[in-house]
Amino acid sequence: QKFGFGEKPGVRLPGVSPGLLGKRESWTDYSLASVSFGHEIAVTPLQMVAALSAIANGGTLMEPHITKALIRDGKIVEQIKPKKIRRVISKKTSRQMMEILKFVVKDGTGKNAAVEGFDVAGKTGTAQKYITKTKSYSKTEFVSSFIGYAPADAPRLVILVMIDNPKGVHWGSIVAAPVFREIAKKSLRYLNVPSSKERVFILDRA
Repeated sequence: QKFGFGEKPGVRLPGVSPGLLGKRESWTDYSLASVSFGHEIAVTPLQMVAALSAIANGGTLMEPHITKALIRDGKIVEQIKPKKIRRVISKKTSRQMMEILKFVVKDGTGKNAAVEGFDVAGKTGTAQKYITKTKSYSKTEFVSSFIGYAPADAPRLVILVMIDNPKGVHWGSIVAAPVFREIAKKSLRYLNVPSSKERVFILDRA
């Protein structure tokens, strides 16, 4: 709940959903285990990005926004400023999570998301779709994903890739992680974020 799951984010968009998160008093003896791997809970892509951004920035949940400013007739009529919602984890926990998520990309299921010259922190996801008619999870339909941020030690980007019902292989590590890699690689280049090799060169020259 501290990460914003189960509540509408403050972004001004039509159709924004709070997702699904049952009240603690309604949880069963199995709920803690179920929620830990994605059952009994549903979150939106925007909520996932906001939650990971909190981990990336040192532990503070920020109000998401789509634009930096509203412009009319060439003039800025409203500047959208960053807004803190609350602290959700400590800086120490944030750093610990960063190391865990870096390991996922370096030596775990997220190897296909690695970007040469940058430390990437992230997590794969392979979610079974919920079938309303049978009130059960599908064994044939999935949402495959990868969410991560880079550079891990000084984040500039949080990127979420979701593939709805992929054909053939459905694992997020195979389907979504490579897409993340290509988006991150080109986006970091566009933002002129120096790679580790370039930073070493700059320090050597200095």
